[in-house]
Amino acid sequence: MHITETEDQRLLREAIRIFVDHEAPVAKVDVWEAEKTYPAELFAALAEQGYLALPFDQSVGGAGYGAVEMAIVGEELARPALDVAGGYGLTVFAALNLVKHARKEQIEEHIPRVFSGAERYGLGITEPDAGSDVAGIKTRAKRSDGGYVISGQKVFTTGAGIDGTVIHVLARTGPAGRSRDGLSVFLVPNDAPGVELRRLDTVGRHMLGTYETFYDDVEVPESALIGEEGQGWDVVTSSLELERVFAAAQCAGAARSTLALTTVYVKEREQFGRSISSFQTVSHRLAEVLVKVEAARLLAYRAAALVDNGPKGANTEAAMAKLAASTAFQEATELGMQLFGGYGYMKEYRIERFWREARVTTVTAGTSEIQLSIIAKDLLNGRSLT
Repeated sequence: MHITETEDQRLLREAIRIFVDHEAPVAKVDVWEAEKTYPAELFAALAEQGYLALPFDQSVGGAGYGAVEMAIVGEELARPALDVAGGYGLTVFAALNLVKHARKEQIEEHIPRVFSGAERYGLGITEPDAGSDVAGIKTRAKRSDGGYVISGQKVFTTGAGIDGTVIHVLARTGPAGRSRDGLSVFLVPNDAPGVELRRLDTVGRHMLGTYETFYDDVEVPESALIGEEGQGWDVVTSSLELERVFAAAQCAGAARSTLALTTVYVKEREQFGRSISSFQTVSHRLAEVLVKVEAARLLAYRAAALVDNGPKGANTEAAMAKLAASTAFQEATELGMQLFGGYGYMKEYRIERFWREARVTTVTAGTSEIQLSIIAKDLLNGRSLT
């Protein structure tokens, strides 16, 4: 499949690149990383420029853009840091899930606030004993007068502590047991009475922050339920293909930045009287990783095109792209750290930040093992290779 950008897509890439250079230059990102904050001004700028409305249908006030455009945005936003794109994607994909399942009055209440930047989202899915195995979720939501009472614990809720965040909490409303049935999603403000947040001391993802969240008899109204009771699994997975395409594009963008950073360094660094880029062991390793990064990038855009136009969806293609891109990003950062030598181990050099960011990408948005299972199932069920 030959993939080319339309004129509108080319202009979008140009616009988002200018946006990133102006609103999230490296010097600012370094400060945000050190201060462990995702700045309100960056999110406000994304809203002001209309980027938060891009993938939404025009019937709800969106721009009606597709997966290819979202891949472009993800790739460009991730160039300075993965978290710059992550803070955008968290809210957008949760809001897309809401639009697909919420009642009209919920959409009218929340989506304008999302587009304006007044409301942002986090996802409360993973628990200490339930990660990829969501059937093991124990957090409960019991009916009360006029609403629900939520009790339980979540872990690895990214961005939960940012001001104005509403957490989409996946809780069990049906009978206890190991089943995806009986799960429901609720909108819970992060400052609601009974919500406790504890920021985890993670290796990376310092701008957004990752939190352990506790729900101690948190009362929410009936209107906090997204969709119908028992539809929770469908709600949280309804934008999964697009989310994985976005994640793959993010990794490709960050990996390209990593390679660019490393290439500049090896051309300037001298050993034995010459640039280390002149050593074949160095140049060949860079070339090998470049091939993997570019191949992963093409997989991301191929999957995006299939999400937009494919008759059968792109579940396997999105899994391939996410697997390949996250792996390539890790390889690019590992090589960069090796070639920077001792300097790579210093906070002063940005390569160590990319290295820390890359490590989690084979876990988030579905682990590499999950992606491999999706791909293998499709292959063994008769995927055509001819």
